[in-house]
Amino acid sequence: MHPIARAIRARGGFLRRRDLLRIGYFDAHIRAELANGRIFRVRHGWYSVPDAPPTAILAVRVGGRLTGIAAIETYGLRVPKRTAIDVCVPRGACRLRSPLSRHERLSDDEPVITHWTGPPRYSTDPAVWRVSLDEALLLVLATEPRDIAVACCSAVARYKGWPPARMDAVFAKAPQRVQKWRELVCALDDSHGETFVRLWLTDARVPWQSQPRVDGVGRLDGRVSPHVYVEVDGGQHDPEWTGEGASTYENDHDRDTTMAILGNSVQRYTYRQLYSDWPRCLAAIQRARRDDLELIARRQRHPSLPRSLNRKRRRSARDGPLNGASLA
Repeated sequence: MHPIARAIRARGGFLRRRDLLRIGYFDAHIRAELANGRIFRVRHGWYSVPDAPPTAILAVRVGGRLTGIAAIETYGLRVPKRTAIDVCVPRGACRLRSPLSRHERLSDDEPVITHWTGPPRYSTDPAVWRVSLDEALLLVLATEPRDIAVACCSAVARYKGWPPARMDAVFAKAPQRVQKWRELVCALDDSHGETFVRLWLTDARVPWQSQPRVDGVGRLDGRVSPHVYVEVDGGQHDPEWTGEGASTYENDHDRDTTMAILGNSVQRYTYRQLYSDWPRCLAAIQRARRDDLELIARRQRHPSLPRSLNRKRRRSARDGPLNGASLA
Protein backbone atom coordinates (compact mmCIF):
# COMPACT_ATOMS: atom_id res chain seq x y z
CA MET A 1 0.00 0.00 0.00
CA HIS A 2 1.40 3.40 -1.00
CA PRO A 3 1.59 6.13 1.63
CA ILE A 4 -1.62 8.11 1.99
CA ALA A 5 0.18 11.37 1.16
CA ARG A 6 1.16 9.98 -2.25
CA ALA A 7 -2.42 8.88 -2.93
CA ILE A 8 -3.74 12.33 -2.00
CA ARG A 9 -1.24 14.08 -4.28
CA ALA A 10 -2.10 11.74 -7.15
CA ARG A 11 -5.75 12.77 -6.86
CA GLY A 12 -5.25 16.52 -6.85
CA GLY A 13 -4.06 17.22 -3.31
CA PHE A 14 -7.34 16.69 -1.39
CA LEU A 15 -9.33 13.57 -0.49
CA ARG A 16 -12.25 12.76 1.77
CA ARG A 17 -12.10 10.08 4.42
CA ARG A 18 -14.68 8.02 2.52
CA ASP A 19 -12.47 8.12 -0.60
CA LEU A 20 -9.44 6.93 1.36
CA LEU A 21 -11.44 4.07 2.85
CA ARG A 22 -12.77 3.13 -0.57
CA ILE A 23 -9.28 2.76 -2.08
CA GLY A 24 -8.17 0.46 0.74
CA TYR A 25 -6.92 2.55 3.66
CA PHE A 26 -8.16 2.26 7.24
CA ASP A 27 -8.70 4.81 9.96
CA ALA A 28 -5.52 3.52 11.63
CA HIS A 29 -3.52 4.48 8.53
CA ILE A 30 -5.06 7.96 8.52
CA ARG A 31 -4.33 8.48 12.23
CA ALA A 32 -0.71 7.39 11.75
CA GLU A 33 -0.17 9.77 8.84
CA LEU A 34 -1.76 12.60 10.81
CA ALA A 35 0.52 11.89 13.75
CA ASN A 36 3.72 12.06 11.70
CA GLY A 37 2.62 15.23 9.89
CA ARG A 38 2.56 13.79 6.36
CA ILE A 39 -1.09 14.77 6.00
CA PHE A 40 -3.42 17.10 7.88
CA ARG A 41 -7.14 17.57 8.32
CA VAL A 42 -8.42 20.51 6.26
CA ARG A 43 -12.00 20.31 7.53
CA HIS A 44 -14.20 17.56 8.91
CA GLY A 45 -13.73 14.48 6.72
CA TRP A 46 -11.20 16.13 4.37
CA TYR A 47 -7.43 15.59 4.23
CA SER A 48 -4.55 17.19 2.37
CA VAL A 49 -0.75 17.40 2.28
CA PRO A 50 1.45 20.20 3.68
CA ASP A 51 2.64 21.36 0.24
CA ALA A 52 -0.85 21.85 -1.20
CA PRO A 53 -1.46 25.35 -2.67
CA PRO A 54 -2.30 27.70 0.23
CA THR A 55 -5.29 29.26 -1.52
CA ALA A 56 -6.61 25.79 -2.38
CA ILE A 57 -6.49 24.86 1.30
CA LEU A 58 -8.51 27.95 2.16
CA ALA A 59 -11.13 27.20 -0.50
CA VAL A 60 -11.58 23.55 0.52
CA ARG A 61 -11.76 24.52 4.18
CA VAL A 62 -14.57 26.95 3.37
CA GLY A 63 -16.40 24.15 1.55
CA GLY A 64 -16.06 25.06 -2.11
CA ARG A 65 -13.72 25.45 -5.05
CA LEU A 66 -11.26 28.20 -5.82
CA THR A 67 -12.32 30.59 -8.57
CA GLY A 68 -11.59 34.08 -9.90
CA ILE A 69 -8.13 35.62 -9.73
CA ALA A 70 -6.90 33.22 -7.05
CA ALA A 71 -7.75 30.25 -9.30
CA ILE A 72 -6.11 31.83 -12.35
CA GLU A 73 -2.91 32.28 -10.35
CA THR A 74 -2.81 28.55 -9.54
CA TYR A 75 -2.64 27.82 -13.28
CA GLY A 76 0.84 29.38 -13.26
CA LEU A 77 -0.11 32.89 -14.35
CA ARG A 78 1.09 36.13 -12.77
CA VAL A 79 -1.99 38.25 -12.20
CA PRO A 80 -2.79 41.20 -9.93
CA LYS A 81 -2.85 40.27 -6.25
CA ARG A 82 -6.08 40.44 -4.26
CA THR A 83 -6.52 40.54 -0.50
CA ALA A 84 -9.51 38.18 -0.64
CA ILE A 85 -10.03 34.93 -2.50
CA ASP A 86 -13.11 33.94 -4.50
CA VAL A 87 -14.70 30.62 -3.58
CA CYS A 88 -17.43 28.93 -5.61
CA VAL A 89 -19.80 26.85 -3.46
CA PRO A 90 -22.77 24.68 -4.49
CA ARG A 91 -26.08 26.46 -4.72
CA GLY A 92 -27.81 26.14 -1.37
CA ALA A 93 -24.57 25.18 0.43
CA CYS A 94 -24.54 25.64 4.20
CA ARG A 95 -22.18 24.97 7.11
CA LEU A 96 -19.40 26.88 5.43
CA ARG A 97 -16.27 27.11 7.56
CA SER A 98 -13.78 29.88 8.18
CA PRO A 99 -10.79 29.67 5.80
CA LEU A 100 -8.51 30.21 8.78
CA SER A 101 -10.01 27.63 11.16
CA ARG A 102 -11.97 24.47 10.45
CA HIS A 103 -13.56 24.79 13.90
CA GLU A 104 -15.32 28.10 13.18
CA ARG A 105 -18.19 29.10 10.93
CA LEU A 106 -17.58 31.46 8.00
CA SER A 107 -18.22 35.07 9.02
CA ASP A 108 -18.72 38.26 7.02
CA ASP A 109 -15.28 39.67 7.87
CA GLU A 110 -13.30 36.73 6.43
CA PRO A 111 -10.92 37.30 3.45
CA VAL A 112 -13.31 35.30 1.26
CA ILE A 113 -15.87 36.27 -1.38
CA THR A 114 -18.40 33.46 -1.66
CA HIS A 115 -20.26 32.73 -4.90
CA TRP A 116 -23.24 30.37 -4.71
CA THR A 117 -22.93 29.44 -8.37
CA GLY A 118 -21.51 25.93 -8.27
CA PRO A 119 -23.41 22.79 -9.29
CA PRO A 120 -24.63 20.35 -6.60
CA ARG A 121 -21.86 18.49 -4.79
CA TYR A 122 -22.81 15.08 -6.19
CA SER A 123 -22.46 16.30 -9.80
CA THR A 124 -18.75 17.20 -9.59
CA ASP A 125 -15.56 15.44 -8.61
CA PRO A 126 -15.16 16.27 -4.91
CA ALA A 127 -11.36 16.18 -5.20
CA VAL A 128 -11.31 19.07 -7.70
CA TRP A 129 -10.47 22.15 -5.67
CA ARG A 130 -10.62 24.79 -8.42
CA VAL A 131 -12.86 25.69 -11.34
CA SER A 132 -11.69 25.59 -14.94
CA LEU A 133 -9.68 28.48 -16.34
CA ASP A 134 -12.68 29.44 -18.49
CA GLU A 135 -14.97 29.63 -15.45
CA ALA A 136 -12.42 31.60 -13.43
CA LEU A 137 -11.97 34.11 -16.24
CA LEU A 138 -15.72 34.49 -16.63
CA LEU A 139 -16.04 35.40 -12.95
CA VAL A 140 -13.23 37.93 -13.28
CA LEU A 141 -15.03 39.59 -16.19
CA ALA A 142 -18.24 39.73 -14.17
CA THR A 143 -16.79 41.06 -10.92
CA GLU A 144 -13.48 42.87 -11.49
CA PRO A 145 -12.79 46.36 -12.92
CA ARG A 146 -11.68 46.78 -16.52
CA ASP A 147 -7.92 46.98 -16.00
CA ILE A 148 -7.70 43.83 -13.87
CA ALA A 149 -10.07 41.85 -16.09
CA VAL A 150 -8.21 42.77 -19.29
CA ALA A 151 -4.87 41.99 -17.63
CA CYS A 152 -6.09 38.51 -16.66
CA CYS A 153 -7.47 37.85 -20.15
CA SER A 154 -4.23 39.05 -21.75
CA ALA A 155 -2.16 36.79 -19.48
CA VAL A 156 -4.28 33.76 -20.40
CA ALA A 157 -4.09 34.61 -24.11
CA ARG A 158 -0.30 34.98 -24.01
CA TYR A 159 0.89 32.27 -21.66
CA LYS A 160 -1.79 29.65 -22.21
CA GLY A 161 -1.89 30.17 -25.98
CA TRP A 162 -5.65 30.52 -26.17
CA PRO A 163 -6.96 30.95 -29.72
CA PRO A 164 -9.22 33.99 -30.26
CA ALA A 165 -12.27 31.74 -30.60
CA ARG A 166 -11.91 30.42 -27.05
CA MET A 167 -11.58 33.92 -25.63
CA ASP A 168 -14.61 34.96 -27.70
CA ALA A 169 -16.60 32.11 -26.15
CA VAL A 170 -15.83 33.33 -22.63
CA PHE A 171 -16.78 36.90 -23.48
CA ALA A 172 -20.01 35.66 -25.07
CA LYS A 173 -21.10 34.43 -21.62
CA ALA A 174 -19.95 37.59 -19.83
CA PRO A 175 -22.23 40.54 -18.95
CA GLN A 176 -23.09 42.90 -21.78
CA ARG A 177 -21.30 45.82 -20.12
CA VAL A 178 -17.89 44.14 -20.57
CA GLN A 179 -18.24 43.11 -24.20
CA LYS A 180 -16.29 46.16 -25.35
CA TRP A 181 -13.28 44.97 -23.32
CA ARG A 182 -12.71 42.12 -25.76
CA GLU A 183 -10.86 44.39 -28.20
CA LEU A 184 -8.55 45.52 -25.38
CA VAL A 185 -7.16 42.02 -24.74
CA CYS A 186 -3.63 41.67 -26.13
CA ALA A 187 -1.65 38.42 -26.26
CA LEU A 188 1.59 40.42 -26.55
CA ASP A 189 1.52 41.76 -22.98
CA ASP A 190 4.28 40.23 -20.87
CA SER A 191 2.79 41.22 -17.50
CA HIS A 192 -0.24 42.85 -15.92
CA GLY A 193 1.86 45.97 -15.29
CA GLU A 194 2.45 46.21 -19.03
CA THR A 195 -1.29 45.79 -19.64
CA PHE A 196 -2.08 48.58 -17.20
CA VAL A 197 0.38 50.97 -18.86
CA ARG A 198 -1.03 50.15 -22.29
CA LEU A 199 -4.59 50.81 -21.14
CA TRP A 200 -3.75 53.98 -19.21
CA LEU A 201 -1.76 55.44 -22.09
CA THR A 202 -4.58 54.62 -24.49
CA ASP A 203 -6.98 56.42 -22.16
CA ALA A 204 -4.63 59.43 -22.33
CA ARG A 205 -4.60 59.17 -26.14
CA VAL A 206 -0.94 58.23 -26.22
CA PRO A 207 -0.32 55.62 -28.97
CA TRP A 208 1.27 52.37 -27.85
CA GLN A 209 3.05 49.68 -29.86
CA SER A 210 3.42 46.44 -27.92
CA GLN A 211 6.66 44.46 -27.92
CA PRO A 212 8.64 46.39 -30.57
CA ARG A 213 11.91 44.79 -31.61
CA VAL A 214 15.13 46.78 -31.92
CA ASP A 215 18.14 45.26 -33.69
CA GLY A 216 21.00 44.68 -31.29
CA VAL A 217 18.73 45.08 -28.26
CA GLY A 218 15.78 42.72 -28.61
CA ARG A 219 12.19 43.28 -27.59
CA LEU A 220 11.02 46.05 -25.30
CA ASP A 221 7.67 46.38 -23.56
CA GLY A 222 6.33 49.19 -25.72
CA ARG A 223 6.96 52.23 -27.90
CA VAL A 224 5.13 55.55 -27.78
CA SER A 225 6.99 57.42 -30.55
CA PRO A 226 9.68 56.57 -33.13
CA HIS A 227 12.53 56.93 -30.60
CA VAL A 228 10.84 56.68 -27.17
CA TYR A 229 10.30 53.28 -25.54
CA VAL A 230 8.77 52.26 -22.22
CA GLU A 231 9.86 49.43 -19.95
CA VAL A 232 7.85 48.18 -16.94
CA ASP A 233 10.16 46.72 -14.30
CA GLY A 234 8.98 43.95 -12.00
CA GLY A 235 10.93 42.46 -9.11
CA GLN A 236 13.37 40.56 -11.36
CA HIS A 237 14.80 43.88 -12.55
CA ASP A 238 16.05 44.72 -9.05
CA PRO A 239 19.78 44.15 -8.36
CA GLU A 240 18.85 42.34 -5.11
CA TRP A 241 16.32 40.02 -6.78
CA THR A 242 16.28 36.57 -5.14
CA GLY A 243 13.35 34.93 -6.95
CA GLU A 244 13.36 32.48 -9.82
CA GLY A 245 16.03 33.17 -12.42
CA ALA A 246 18.81 35.73 -12.30
CA SER A 247 18.31 39.47 -11.90
CA THR A 248 18.12 41.37 -15.18
CA TYR A 249 19.46 44.58 -13.64
CA GLU A 250 22.86 44.57 -15.40
CA ASN A 251 21.40 43.44 -18.71
CA ASP A 252 18.78 46.20 -18.51
CA HIS A 253 21.51 48.82 -18.21
CA ASP A 254 23.45 47.30 -21.11
CA ARG A 255 20.30 47.43 -23.24
CA ASP A 256 19.63 51.05 -22.24
CA THR A 257 23.16 52.00 -23.21
CA THR A 258 22.75 50.40 -26.62
CA MET A 259 19.43 52.19 -27.06
CA ALA A 260 21.08 55.54 -26.31
CA ILE A 261 23.82 54.85 -28.85
CA LEU A 262 21.09 54.16 -31.43
CA GLY A 263 19.48 57.51 -30.61
CA ASN A 264 16.58 56.10 -28.61
CA SER A 265 15.23 56.93 -25.16
CA VAL A 266 13.99 54.32 -22.67
CA GLN A 267 11.47 55.37 -20.03
CA ARG A 268 11.79 52.77 -17.25
CA TYR A 269 9.23 52.54 -14.42
CA THR A 270 8.73 50.26 -11.43
CA TYR A 271 5.41 48.87 -10.28
CA ARG A 272 5.54 51.18 -7.25
CA GLN A 273 5.74 54.21 -9.52
CA LEU A 274 2.92 52.99 -11.74
CA TYR A 275 0.54 52.26 -8.88
CA SER A 276 1.34 55.18 -6.58
CA ASP A 277 2.51 57.93 -8.93
CA TRP A 278 0.99 57.32 -12.36
CA PRO A 279 0.28 61.03 -13.14
CA ARG A 280 4.00 61.84 -12.97
CA CYS A 281 4.88 58.76 -15.03
CA LEU A 282 2.35 59.84 -17.66
CA ALA A 283 3.71 63.40 -17.66
CA ALA A 284 7.25 62.10 -18.21
CA ILE A 285 6.17 59.84 -21.08
CA GLN A 286 4.18 62.61 -22.72
CA ARG A 287 7.13 65.02 -22.43
CA ALA A 288 9.58 62.51 -23.90
CA ARG A 289 7.18 61.73 -26.74
CA ARG A 290 6.52 65.42 -27.45
CA ASP A 291 10.25 66.25 -27.52
CA ASP A 292 10.94 63.31 -29.83
CA LEU A 293 8.24 64.33 -32.30
CA GLU A 294 9.39 67.96 -32.24
CA LEU A 295 12.98 66.93 -32.92
CA ILE A 296 11.90 64.68 -35.79
CA ALA A 297 9.84 67.50 -37.32
CA ARG A 298 12.73 69.94 -36.96
CA ARG A 299 15.16 67.58 -38.65
CA GLN A 300 12.72 67.06 -41.49
CA ARG A 301 12.46 70.82 -42.01
CA HIS A 302 16.20 71.36 -41.62
CA PRO A 303 18.14 68.23 -42.65
CA SER A 304 21.48 70.01 -41.94
CA LEU A 305 22.72 71.20 -38.54
CA PRO A 306 20.47 73.65 -36.68
CA ARG A 307 21.23 77.31 -37.50
CA SER A 308 21.99 78.16 -33.88
CA LEU A 309 24.63 75.47 -33.78
CA ASN A 310 26.14 76.73 -37.07
CA ARG A 311 26.40 80.28 -35.63
CA LYS A 312 28.01 78.95 -32.50
CA ARG A 313 30.60 77.04 -34.52
CA ARG A 314 31.40 80.11 -36.67
CA ARG A 315 31.86 82.21 -33.55
CA SER A 316 34.05 79.53 -31.99
CA ALA A 317 36.27 79.47 -35.07
CA ARG A 318 36.59 83.29 -35.06
CA ASP A 319 36.96 83.99 -31.35
CA GLY A 320 38.72 80.84 -30.22
CA PRO A 321 37.52 78.30 -27.64
CA LEU A 322 34.59 79.37 -25.48
CA ASN A 323 35.50 79.97 -21.82
CA GLY A 324 39.04 78.87 -22.52
CA ALA A 325 37.98 75.27 -23.19
CA SER A 326 39.93 73.10 -25.59
CA LEU A 327 38.31 72.15 -28.91
CA ALA A 328 40.22 68.92 -29.07
